[in-house]
Amino acid sequence: MTSTAGNEKSHIRVLHRFVLALASGILLGASFPPSPVHAFAYAGLIPLLVLLESIEGWWRALRYSYLSFLILHILTLYWTGGFVVGKDVWMMIAGGALLIVHPLFYVLVMALYFLIRRRLGLLQSLAALPFLWVAYEYSHALGEFSFPWITLGNSQAYDLPRIQVAEFTSVYGISFFIVLFNIVGFVLVSKIAAGRWTLRSGGTRFCIAVLTVLYLAPWAYGKISMGRAETTGNTRQVSVGIVQPDFDPWEKWSTGASSRWASYDRQMEHLMQATKSLAKDRPDLVVWPETAIPFRILLPQNEYYLRALRANLDSLQMPLLTGLPSTLFYDSANAPITATRDDVRKIYYDDFNSATLFLPGSPTGAVYRKIVLVPFAERIPYAGTFRFLIEPLKWNVGIGMWGIGKDTLVFFLPLRDGSSTTLSSMICYESVYPNFVREFVRRGAEFLVIITNDSWWGNTSGAYQHASYASFRAVENRRWIVRVANGGISGFVDPTGVIHDETKLYTASTLLGTIEPRHDQTFYARHGDVFALFCSGVAGLFILIALIPHRKQDAS
Repeated sequence: MTSTAGNEKSHIRVLHRFVLALASGILLGASFPPSPVHAFAYAGLIPLLVLLESIEGWWRALRYSYLSFLILHILTLYWTGGFVVGKDVWMMIAGGALLIVHPLFYVLVMALYFLIRRRLGLLQSLAALPFLWVAYEYSHALGEFSFPWITLGNSQAYDLPRIQVAEFTSVYGISFFIVLFNIVGFVLVSKIAAGRWTLRSGGTRFCIAVLTVLYLAPWAYGKISMGRAETTGNTRQVSVGIVQPDFDPWEKWSTGASSRWASYDRQMEHLMQATKSLAKDRPDLVVWPETAIPFRILLPQNEYYLRALRANLDSLQMPLLTGLPSTLFYDSANAPITATRDDVRKIYYDDFNSATLFLPGSPTGAVYRKIVLVPFAERIPYAGTFRFLIEPLKWNVGIGMWGIGKDTLVFFLPLRDGSSTTLSSMICYESVYPNFVREFVRRGAEFLVIITNDSWWGNTSGAYQHASYASFRAVENRRWIVRVANGGISGFVDPTGVIHDETKLYTASTLLGTIEPRHDQTFYARHGDVFALFCSGVAGLFILIALIPHRKQDAS
């Protein structure tokens, strides 16, 4: 009888822990775009913290942490494998691996929290957690394995007033506030649940007051700063046209030689007709999306197409910023280890996902080559080190294994009124990296352009998440952003993060909008990730102190 009762209690305890782990994952996952309940993030870690307080062993702590973050990944990143479309096996394998493996990075954060909890005590571990979290997020935006897509602060992309502090701290400041709010909420919940506090206790009132300040103070600052940002008195304006062609990316590069070039001709004709319709309103610039020109138009063998494009732009007197592939050739002595060998011509070459600005009456100018590539989808991480992995893992959609660009680029754009401005273009995934984007602004870009192709995954969360994250880059740098996507979502993002004239997914559209170039620089644009670096330093101190041998104390 006693044994049966004990087993029943054990099963109830396991179920209770499972529900808590599940609750954390659901709350965190449900807070990310396109979900409107972004406030769920402010309670998302509380169940997990409660759960970890009921556990002594490492294995159980890590196992339940993994379950929470697995649920988070399934809810937010289910689209990455293209399972809805189901047209590429490698994409589905990579997407599935991401869902299974990537939660381990978050488990590492909780492992460090658990280490500090056991070595130094609960209070110290709670104090360390916001710093540990930001340190992880910052470090995970470095290197070729980086994937900052679900940085916790990104969940608040729709809550524009509260993200305005990003002009100082970037998205990492939002993550810090969220984790801190969760910690205070955990203290409040655990004390009341344990019967140590009542609703009228001083501790309860203090925690509620702190939670109120943490939630309302950023909102109040945001409201004030949004009003200030909207009344800069800037009289300079640039008229920009957007072409959203909505080409099916799975058919963009047809396989047969004749069908492929026929497809290219149709795409170029569609893009040019849309540009001609925009030209009637005489914009200062027209923008086409990522790899809008799907072939190597800058190579000598494709000079016919380049001349035709230039003739059209010259007749329209229309500057054009467009995505396109570009190629660099090397001899055997200077070829990177990842370069492709052309056995016929005995040369090596790299293809790059690129962007360039065509100016009417001018030769082809500088080409920006994408620097931050999507791991595995666009390039095998550290392919130069692990050369043997390249061939079997190349993704055969489009051109294949992209090269890595070397430097940021600022384009010079003459305007129709005789003045000029400067701009920079990020390509797709690059726009998720705060410090990378701010480098363009620091080098003089007065407005920013994001060109992308978010049509690979069907009508899923990915395109909505990617579009919403542009609001952070706009706020961090107080710059207008022109966002141009092949099949949506396109639009104009103002310096407070508001997206104007937002297009719908999978529609062919053209847009015409007016933006204001700016030359002022925010604290973040000038100084970068000082907040994240400070958090990383504090986190390192906590870890170091926890690892120093000391006399065992009562962790309670």
